[in-house]
Amino acid sequence: MNGVTTLTEDQRDALQELMNISMGQAANSLAHLIETKIGISIPKISSVTPPELFGMINRSDNAFYTRQSFLGDIQGEVMSVVSRDGLSEVANLLEYEAPLSQSDIEETILELSNILAGACLAGLSSQLELATNLNMPTLFSPKKASFVELNWQHSLVMEVQFDIELSSFSMRVVFCLDRVSLEKLTATIDELLG
Repeated sequence: MNGVTTLTEDQRDALQELMNISMGQAANSLAHLIETKIGISIPKISSVTPPELFGMINRSDNAFYTRQSFLGDIQGEVMSVVSRDGLSEVANLLEYEAPLSQSDIEETILELSNILAGACLAGLSSQLELATNLNMPTLFSPKKASFVELNWQHSLVMEVQFDIELSSFSMRVVFCLDRVSLEKLTATIDELLG
């Protein structure tokens, strides 16, 4: 991990299980709201540099991007990659009327990001008894964003993909933690593992 606290296999397994539970809660929150089944991928956990994060986020031109920071016992950033495909169907499920205005599209993207990222972070924080506060999401373009200016050189990234059945819509949520937060997180997981 090049200078970052490495996770032991037990820590990685525990974190993956905690993320799985949190992501499941997030999927259930959205599924309840739009009354449609939502599938989730197994969370991926990796260590990346800012340029690697840029490559991970910027995989598709056919997507919208949001980012929102969180503070508290652990801090970092959540980035969401929202597919353009199926977005209008999801907006319809969220009771936006067709045809969608640009404002409706942006509101839908921000609402989806906030619901999923918020539920994921709340679930993880609750399980680990950590206090966190998530800021509102903002739209951004990875091509115009400078990830090099982030205040960390390496980061633990936790990524999951949500897919809405009956639609081509999908959304990836990527959590980024800096070194200090990673150390706090691993110490809390160690206490949990006892």
